[in-house]
Amino acid sequence: MKRIFSAFLVLSLAGILSACQGSKKEPELTTPSRSDVNLSGPKKRVGIFAFKNKSRYGQDKLTKAAVDILYSELEKSGLFELYERAELSELEKEFDLIESGKVNATSAAEPGKLVGVQAVLIGSITQFGIWEEAQDYLVYKKKTEIAEATVDIRVVDVTTGRIITADSGTGRAEREMEQTLGFGASGSYDETMADKALRAAIAQFINNVIQRLNEMPWQGRVADLGKQDAQDVIYVNAGRKSGMPMGSKLVIYKVTGKITDPETGAFLGYKTQKIGTAEVFDFTGEDLSIARVTSGAGVSRGDIVVLEKDAGKF
Repeated sequence: MKRIFSAFLVLSLAGILSACQGSKKEPELTTPSRSDVNLSGPKKRVGIFAFKNKSRYGQDKLTKAAVDILYSELEKSGLFELYERAELSELEKEFDLIESGKVNATSAAEPGKLVGVQAVLIGSITQFGIWEEAQDYLVYKKKTEIAEATVDIRVVDVTTGRIITADSGTGRAEREMEQTLGFGASGSYDETMADKALRAAIAQFINNVIQRLNEMPWQGRVADLGKQDAQDVIYVNAGRKSGMPMGSKLVIYKVTGKITDPETGAFLGYKTQKIGTAEVFDFTGEDLSIARVTSGAGVSRGDIVVLEKDAGKF
């Protein structure tokens, strides 16, 4: 009888352990689905500055991870030509000076021409934390690791220094480890938790950032002048790589001066004069298109070109 009871006890215990066996649940992240955004004109050139870490955790490791995640998400959209920090060092210095109040926004317009970026993303990690929550019921133990991050982002027009949009997102990642009667999952701190919390935070605003960047009217520059078949042509710094459509109609503007706020001295925009129109008929290399000048005269290297449909927004 005792043997039968012992066997029954073992089988019952095995059943309980099988039903309640400890487990390790990987972080579950709820991220918004990416909205469908159609490319509006050629791809805009967008730069990402190094993030600032205003939390007390991680420093360089966190900021690098945030930039990498943001770069990856923008790259997936297929809407932009992205520039890394090394290519934006001079421009980044100018924006740091502006934020410190040492110079006004006027000086930020010029360095942007070095790489031709239209907008930059300036981000900061304003809050980050990792902690554990534990539950112990003698035969059952549960430990939850939690990482939470808050990321702020600003999208800035390089030409004017104006903020196109500002947003913020908070993301959380959790990992659960459970044990029953000593059986189940255990483990040390998961170093990927920080990245997952940052990704969840950035996911909260990435669609808005993409939408607002895409709404910006595209701008290009006249890179050079020439003639083909006795006709004047211009070389524009956007080609196959940026998705410049063949047959695009362009309007050419010459910058005649800058407009500043009479009270603050802040740069408000350019004085421009329409000097001609052109139509794209060919490409050379990946980054240049060739456009036939269809009207006007006096075009020179550095003049601004916009799509005809956006001329009223310029």
